[in-house]
Amino acid sequence: METRVHLAHLGRAAGVVALGVAVSLITSTVVAARAYERRGQVASREERSITVKGSVRRPIRADQAVWRVAVSGEARALADAYAALEQATGQVRAFLTARGFADAQMGLSAIDTTTYYQRDAKGMETREVAGQRLSRVFTVSTPEVDRVAQAAGSVTELLREGVSVSSYAPEYSFTRLGDLRIELMGEAAADARQRAERIAQAAGSRITEVRSASMGVLQVTQPHSTEVSGYGMYDTATIDKDVVAVVTLTLGLAAQ
Repeated sequence: METRVHLAHLGRAAGVVALGVAVSLITSTVVAARAYERRGQVASREERSITVKGSVRRPIRADQAVWRVAVSGEARALADAYAALEQATGQVRAFLTARGFADAQMGLSAIDTTTYYQRDAKGMETREVAGQRLSRVFTVSTPEVDRVAQAAGSVTELLREGVSVSSYAPEYSFTRLGDLRIELMGEAAADARQRAERIAQAAGSRITEVRSASMGVLQVTQPHSTEVSGYGMYDTATIDKDVVAVVTLTLGLAAQ
């Protein structure tokens, strides 16, 4: 009798334990499922985004020019070559002054000397001096870009006078690019957001927060050019230029 009572008591205890384990398992499963569902909802919200590029193109005009003009004199004797260089230097200076450039806008480099040697019957260079060539470079730096363009176009007048001169292509730059960059990036970001809003609206969504933004390098090109470079373009050949700015935005999306 005592044995049967004891066994019955053990059976009831085992049942309670089993029931407790089952309830615990069910509760854990429900909690885990809800947590997984919440994580899925959070992930879904985080994954709903759109990435767009915005750009702006603006014409600019160079406000600084640098123009280099090389002048030289040649002769067999060094003293004669120097005299020829001095004469040519004076003619170039007079040419630049006549076209409105002040002395402060003209820099003059040190003299560069090149010695040429005679060659023998076999074409080998000897120690006998054949001639001397002395040269120096004028550098004109001015904000008067149109004046530089006109002067560079008429430098052939010096050649007609017998002056040994070489004109380099003027370099035209825009000195306020740093200030303009901030303004252009703002306009490019606004363009990117407008694009995103149109796409989201067409898809039945709306834009929420900006999640990331990156600015590309500025492209300064000749007018209407489509050239781009990962390191940025910077045209110096033309007075009139285009500057292009690009901004990439990643924005969150939500249902309307």
